[in-house]
Amino acid sequence: MTRRGRILATKWGMNPNSSSLGVDVTFLLFGATAVAMATPLIGALIRWRRPAVTPPPSPPDASSES
Repeated sequence: MTRRGRILATKWGMNPNSSSLGVDVTFLLFGATAVAMATPLIGALIRWRRPAVTPPPSPPDASSES
């Protein structure tokens, strides 16, 4: 029977065989999705709270008063 190696130490949260770029891209995708969903909602809330602006009445036409 051959003797197998043994584990000397473990480091949590680190995988030397993979890149951390995958985690960064995941957070970027989730962040971009959240911003894309929140922007129309925030715009609708801002527009909903603002009172409607009514245009001023137009002056009477001077040519029709003769």
